Amino acid sequence: MEMNFKRGYIVYKNDKSNFVIAAPHSGPALENATSRDDNSETVSTNCWKKFGGKMIISNMPRNRVLGVDFNRDIPTLTESTRAHGYFVKNIELDKIHEYRKRFAWVAKDEGEHFEKLSIYQNFWSDVSSGNPILFIHRAFPRMKFVPSIIDIISFEGKGVKLDKLNKVVKDLNKEYAPFLKKIETDYKKMILFEEKRLIFNTIKVFKTFDLNKIKGETKSGILKDIEKIKEYADDNFIRQLSNNFNAKTFLEAVDNALKNAPAPRITVEHAFNGSLAFGPQRKLFPTNKTIIEVEPSRLMNFWYPEVVAEILEKLLKRVH
Repeated sequence: MEMNFKRGYIVYKNDKSNFVIAAPHSGPALENATSRDDNSETVSTNCWKKFGGKMIISNMPRNRVLGVDFNRDIPTLTESTRAHGYFVKNIELDKIHEYRKRFAWVAKDEGEHFEKLSIYQNFWSDVSSGNPILFIHRAFPRMKFVPSIIDIISFEGKGVKLDKLNKVVKDLNKEYAPFLKKIETDYKKMILFEEKRLIFNTIKVFKTFDLNKIKGETKSGILKDIEKIKEYADDNFIRQLSNNFNAKTFLEAVDNALKNAPAPRITVEHAFNGSLAFGPQRKLFPTNKTIIEVEPSRLMNFWYPEVVAEILEKLLKRVH
């Protein structure tokens, strides 16, 4: 096995295979405990043992001030230095939210900007050498992702043809139906617990759970949760939430929606489609390579990483 410790990431290689597995957000969670893809490196290692080739593990935080988000796009020098003040002072939360959706870092000055750019370019140079390429992430166990437990992304058909991917995933859901049914209760309990954490964190940051006073990424996520609640909850819980939105009615509606929701399943571009993966979009497409991004629920990454790797091994063999 070869190990190459580079600025911002580590490359492990164990044979001459062209396979590349990358965990772009596996770095430390600085400032915010949820600012990394928990155990994406664990799933990656299990996959690497099966596939061989090259595994690339980020060791940088995705925090735009303290690191680089390899999944986002390159800002200009002006963009990165202008936005730096917003992030450091934690002001203009809506602007921060929009910036985070698009760009990979902010910088205090020209030197820091180009240092981060160099790390970013080197990372993508290593990733782009592979075929197939598999990206491992982590999806929060939130209402907005129900019923997905592993979301498979083909970048809207550019990495793998969607009709082929859908057929393979349909077969995998049949094959793993007993397992998915077995973990249904734990899956839903984890979602309820995560929504409790969301409420606590929102009140800690904004001093309220009033939607009119919440901003940025937090509000966007809650609104997506509400959309999914309306899909599954009984009418009286939806009315209660609409007439008197607060932490209590929100959590009650989540609990009711989960009782009505189906068992978890493997999905294709259910919550993600790769449209915000500006790094891969810029660096890897157009291409004839097989490129897949995977968003397993935190439940799967932490409790069942070997099952995720097993599912991905079968998936890759059938689509590549």
